[in-house]
Amino acid sequence: MSPETASAAVAIIRCTAADDDSYLILRRAAHPNDPWSGHYSFPGGRRDSDDADLLSTCIRETAEETGIVLSSEQLLRQLDKTPAGQRSKLLLWVQPFLFTINDRPQLHLDPREIQGALWLDATRFRDPDRHCRAEMLPGQFFPAFPLQEYYLWGFTYRLLCTIMGIEQSSPYPSATIKDPS
Repeated sequence: MSPETASAAVAIIRCTAADDDSYLILRRAAHPNDPWSGHYSFPGGRRDSDDADLLSTCIRETAEETGIVLSSEQLLRQLDKTPAGQRSKLLLWVQPFLFTINDRPQLHLDPREIQGALWLDATRFRDPDRHCRAEMLPGQFFPAFPLQEYYLWGFTYRLLCTIMGIEQSSPYPSATIKDPS
């Protein structure tokens, strides 16, 4: 699949209130057939045949998963299409959209898809001392950011680093994680 055939979209939602600079991060619900089960992610999903375009997909999926109704007026920019699942046989090209909002809205999470949500403080994420390398696949260590009892890593981690201008090849210390299930 080439970047021209992105079939999914995600919303990177940044809250820029006076005393707040944070990003909405979701924790996916556990499903046995979902390769990203239990991982942290941005709201989003695959394009439906009824979606006019990937921005429509992004807005629809965000509303379904979080109850947040985004508008094109809140869209700051469209990022480059990016591959997700590069280390699996489920490579998917995803269109990320960066939105800004002024206040944190009340969330209405779909428990079939989302087990939790948090607002990640941008200042904390920019602190290189808070990052590490974690064994996320057997014998494979990845740059990661500890969140609660698990790690933000992979596709979502890479996108956040890109948006914030964080160098991803930094030599973070290694960490061992517990099975999230």
